[in-house]
Amino acid sequence: MAGTINIFIVDHQTLLRRALSSLIAAQQGLAVVGEADDVSEAEPLLPLLQPHVIVVNFDSKEMDAEGAVRFLVTQTPGARVLGLTSETDSQAHARTIGAGAAGIVDKRHEPEVLFKAIRRVHAGELWLARYDTAAIVSGLVRLRTEDAHEASKVATLTRREHEIISCIAEGLRNRQVGERLFISEATVRNHVTSILDKLDLSDRLELVLYAFSHGLAKSPKQTAARPRRDTADHQKQSRRGKPGRGSKTS
Repeated sequence: MAGTINIFIVDHQTLLRRALSSLIAAQQGLAVVGEADDVSEAEPLLPLLQPHVIVVNFDSKEMDAEGAVRFLVTQTPGARVLGLTSETDSQAHARTIGAGAAGIVDKRHEPEVLFKAIRRVHAGELWLARYDTAAIVSGLVRLRTEDAHEASKVATLTRREHEIISCIAEGLRNRQVGERLFISEATVRNHVTSILDKLDLSDRLELVLYAFSHGLAKSPKQTAARPRRDTADHQKQSRRGKPGRGSKTS
């Protein structure tokens, strides 16, 4: 239907998700095109369904609201993300808005508030509760200031120091870093001292955490423990090749 706002719901509580879906679908001009328990379940559906607004319950214990918003905004650039929460932490709300959310709706409001928020964010507006607006704006300013300060510190790092940070994030010791970069262990120690000083960090552990959180190194990916296909094929072939108890060999 022309003019219909298509909505996708992400909520880990099935009963509440279905109730919310029914409420939204009953409104003129609103249609629920899909549902999911979490972001990972939503991932393959979003490119197919192309919703205009994604309504997400931020209160799931397993959910990282900021990470979820960043992912959803990247996965469906044309969609607007609207969060539902009972939390009143304005700083957390500011971080979520900073990550790309178009608005946050307090669960204690009447359903009509959610319907209005959906229409507003779809129209390109930012939806915030009146009592939260000043605190969130203040929080966003503070976060942007902090980001700018961190960026200025990172900008002081040399190319060699970036290389050393990457090596340390891989778990290499000074001697191993030196061998990889063809420099002495003493030189590596001097670089590490300089890096810690520039980034205002106290030790290598803080450096590794800082590197992952600020994009100076790639976070290690968790891979499922499963046998390699060629190994499994080799084992099958070996079993086929073994003679049974009653078979003859020549």
